[in-house]
Amino acid sequence: MKKLVAGVKGAAKRAAVGVVVAGASVAAFAQTSSSSTVVVDVSSTVSVISGVVSAVTAIGAAVLSVVVVAWGYKTVRGFIGR
Repeated sequence: MKKLVAGVKGAAKRAAVGVVVAGASVAAFAQTSSSSTVVVDVSSTVSVISGVVSAVTAIGAAVLSVVVVAWGYKTVRGFIGR
């Protein structure tokens, strides 16, 4: 029973820390502006993400080709019996 109570107290502490961190995160990302409309230029972010997509695609194709070559080698080796 003591272990259960200690576990509940530890969980309550972790939950309290989580609430504090979430509150700090909201405060950090909150934008204050005197005007009612906020315009954010995202064109540079979009161009960077577009560049990353092509790199991820190239890496994925390379990994897939290595897997196919290894599978083919294993299959042919099984046919030959070595």
